[in-house]
Amino acid sequence: WLKFAGARGPSPRAAAMTKGAADGSVVALDAAEASLAELADVEEYYFGPGKEEKKARAAETAIACADTALTCAEKPPLSTSARASCAKGRALAMLEGREREAEDFLSKALKLDPQLVEAWNALGEVYWNQQLYSQAKNAFEQALEMCGPNATSLRNLSMVLRALECDDIEKSMNFSAGLQKAKDATVLDANDPQNWETLGNAYMGEFFVNGKRVDELNKALMAYARADAAYEKLGKRNPTLHMNRGKAAMFLEDYALALKSFRTAHTICGGTGASSLVERVLELVGRITGLIERKSDLKAKRLKELVAGLPAEPSSLEQLEAVGAKAQAPPLSARVVSLIDRKDDIPVIIICCDSTGRFFALSLYNAEQSKVAETLVPLQSVVQIERPHFRKVSVQEGSTEFAYPCVRVAHPGDVSVVGGASLSGTAAKPAFTSERAAG
Repeated sequence: WLKFAGARGPSPRAAAMTKGAADGSVVALDAAEASLAELADVEEYYFGPGKEEKKARAAETAIACADTALTCAEKPPLSTSARASCAKGRALAMLEGREREAEDFLSKALKLDPQLVEAWNALGEVYWNQQLYSQAKNAFEQALEMCGPNATSLRNLSMVLRALECDDIEKSMNFSAGLQKAKDATVLDANDPQNWETLGNAYMGEFFVNGKRVDELNKALMAYARADAAYEKLGKRNPTLHMNRGKAAMFLEDYALALKSFRTAHTICGGTGASSLVERVLELVGRITGLIERKSDLKAKRLKELVAGLPAEPSSLEQLEAVGAKAQAPPLSARVVSLIDRKDDIPVIIICCDSTGRFFALSLYNAEQSKVAETLVPLQSVVQIERPHFRKVSVQEGSTEFAYPCVRVAHPGDVSVVGGASLSGTAAKPAFTSERAAG
């Protein structure tokens, strides 16, 4: 009878102790998660003094809580052991030089529970931080395969695909696939600012790597704006977002937004990178404004000669400005006056004058500066611009306004030299590069 009674289950006291142990493990693991959230917050958004010390304290607390969860029961269940190992691995992953230990704990967690998505994602990030991109890609793909769609794995996979070293064809395909993964991440979670930031970076990659038109840069700016709004809702600020947003704005010649973004990045974390970009923008717009206002310091007789050889048709800058964005603008003829030396910066900027003697900046996208310089002869070459887009560039800096008329051309094939060929031969080859940790 005693044997039979014992087989019916644990005594009420034993059951209570088991429940108490389980409850204690849950509380300890929840505390570990709270410390991990604090650790991630310091890593991503804290830029004050003592950052490494703050990270170390939060990591130690998370590890201690994970150990507590394991000691609450004589033999903790597999799920508790898996979560505790995962917590330790995630904590160690954010400490410099502890990657190997982090990998060991995360691998142990995945052996205990292959569907622990946090462990897959953390393992992928460990590989990413060591620039082991193929292994990181495998970890994020395993997370999606074993655990189903989730935004973190998708956006991380987008980043990894854009970082893999491979031949040009595969690189192009990887960037396109990375863009799609980033889009998918925003669909799954439209409230996470990192998803929108990654999407903005992916659009930037499409422009530079796959030779897309400037629309991709506009899409990048829209994604960055969504990221900024989402960060603001969370009460967080990310300097990398503002640096990338500023660069996209600078490429699009939205210099007011570029300056605002670079200055915001500098306010958040200091450093010289953002402030040097502010100086570059102001120097560029000041130089172009001066050249156009002073008509490149050419004498009146020389200006008259330049204009005399220009056809009055099909249109002038004034007619183009009147059309605005309402309708397809007619072609514009202009004399090349000078090229702004910008090395490999985007776009190529050419100072021109139209048949009325009005000066403007011709912004040529997807073109290579050196090839354009070899093709055009300043003060001689006459160009015809198809599908020109007029806009006024304006930047207010204190009491000083920099402003000048600008004509944007999306592709060099839309510009031809009168008496010669189009500038399609100056088209830039895709730049197969990826900025590490840009996503």
